[in-house]
Amino acid sequence: MTKVLIYKKEGCHLCDEAEEVLERLKKEKKFFLEKIMLEENTDMFERFGNKVPVVFINDRMALEFKLDEKTFLKKLAEYE
Repeated sequence: MTKVLIYKKEGCHLCDEAEEVLERLKKEKKFFLEKIMLEENTDMFERFGNKVPVVFINDRMALEFKLDEKTFLKKLAEYE
């Protein structure tokens, strides 16, 4: 099964929007969604800082800042 990972921050409206889109799409596209608060991962916090949300598909960075649904679906198909 495809694994989608989103790094997000507390109080980030773009993160909340991205999470809502991913939750909706996972029902249709059948992927495993993992959510991690960026502040809880020091290495990733240093790497991405305020560039959230950051979305990985099967351990490959797919998107950062704003999740565009069409781009996400294209990358999901590419990275499966």
